[in-house]
Amino acid sequence: MRCFLAVPLREPALGAAQRTLAQLREKVDAVRWTRPETLHITVHFFGNVDDAEFARAVDAAMRVVGDTPPFELTLDTLGAFPERGSPRVLWLGTSVEGGDMTALALRCREALDRVGFAVEARPFRAHCTLGRPKLPWAAESRAAWRVIATNRLDSSAFTADALVMYESTPSRGGAVYTSRQLLPFGG
Repeated sequence: MRCFLAVPLREPALGAAQRTLAQLREKVDAVRWTRPETLHITVHFFGNVDDAEFARAVDAAMRVVGDTPPFELTLDTLGAFPERGSPRVLWLGTSVEGGDMTALALRCREALDRVGFAVEARPFRAHCTLGRPKLPWAAESRAAWRVIATNRLDSSAFTADALVMYESTPSRGGAVYTSRQLLPFGG
């Protein structure tokens, strides 16, 4: 199964992110938008794993979340990856680098690396993917995105209280994410 480990958005940030996504859908064309009910912050993407790898990954993540207290995360900025050139990912994230979310992600990377998973070498950037532009992305759509992304975004916060191991199933309207294992912070 195709899996990833993520922190699901919670209210009130979830509702605010869904409203932002709805506004973007209305104003920015030629983007494969994320399903609004599936908004999350990915900590690690595994790709395809078998049952034994799934269990090993969950066990490693459980060791991290067991001593992680719930923490507040504020979403207050829009951005794109890569930062220069033609965007491939449009996202909602935090203007505050580091902090509890980054610490969690780095601890998960270390735990997963110790049990044999390949992990990202690049710096972690806490973000929620909103959409992926259809390439080539028209200049008008890119300009509409830039106008919205450079305007001040109302911040919204939520209490991150768990990691979820999701299964990702490709579908016509975008991937469907199914929660396979809930890993609450603090054990």
